[in-house]
Parts: sequence; structure tokens; C-alpha cells
Amino acid sequence: MPGPGPSLDRPDGPEERRGSLAGRGQYTARVSEPTQAYGINRLRETWVVREQTRRSMQGNRSKGTKPELALRRALWAAGARGYRVNVRKLPGTPDVVFGPARVCVFVQGCFWHGCPRCRDGKTPTQNAEFWRTKVETNQARHDRDSARLREAGYAVVTVWECELKQSLAEVAGLVLDLAISRCP
Repeated sequence: MPGPGPSLDRPDGPEERRGSLAGRGQYTARVSEPTQAYGINRLRETWVVREQTRRSMQGNRSKGTKPELALRRALWAAGARGYRVNVRKLPGTPDVVFGPARVCVFVQGCFWHGCPRCRDGKTPTQNAEFWRTKVETNQARHDRDSARLREAGYAVVTVWECELKQSLAEVAGLVLDLAISRCP
């Protein structure tokens, strides 16, 4: 007897959902019980998104972004060594961590995290409620993770994408100076 959750069956009704094997013409996954969506996922249920938009959004990375790579190159050029990248054991998975100095650096994208300097009042007009909720959720998560890192004794540095565009070398120098000053 099949358990709860998706089961692979032959397509036979409106409740079917495409599974990983559906593209091969073999089977589709059928959800045996309807699921309740909460929070931001409930907003997603009603939207029809163009294929071009969907592919564009899927291309956005969570790590290894251009601003993050630019900061790491500038830190390396300034002589920084021994930092770690995307340390998953720490809250929020900081982009750059100077372990012995206990300094965490987050590189925030202005659009995704609601930069107070350059994104003032520039939320997308399409699906505005979704984007407002998305940015607020990202900001709340960052605040929560930063507080947990500070409680653990780390200095938290938040670098905005627009700051890196304006003065990359200066930002890298400030981060490096903080890491050097906190070394044991």
C-alpha cells in the first residue's frame, strides 16, 4: 500500500503533477493528498510565470556571485590569506570568514536584500506583494543570523553590491583591517 506523498502512477486525472520522469514520457508524479501552502509559497501558487522569466530567475546564484568574487579577488590582491568561503557551519553561511579573527563578511545583492542606499522605492511592479515579502524575509533572516553570529563572538560585516561597485579596494581594505585588528 503506498504511503503519503507523491507516487509514480500512469497519468489519469487532473491531480497529476509532472515528475522528473515525466519529460521522458514514462510517468508523472501524482500527489495523493493535497498540500497546504503557507507564507510566501501561498503567493506563488496563483502566478503564471513566463518561461523566459523562470529561466532567468533560475540562473541567479546563491554563492559565487560576481560581487562576491570581486571582493575575494580584492582581498587576495590586498594580501589577505587564510579566509574561508561559504562556511556552512555558521548561521547564514557567511560569504567570507576570517576564522581566528572571528570576522564574517556577507556580500548582499541590492535587489535581493533591499539595499537602503540604492533600492529605495524601486520594487518591481509585477507581483509587488511577492517581492516585498521576499525582500522582507531576506532582511529578517540576515538580521537573525547576524545576531546569532554576534552572540558567538563574531564581528559581522555587511557589504552591499553598490558599495563594491563604487569603491572595491576601499571596502576590501576596511575588511582586511578589521580582520587584522581582531587577530589573536
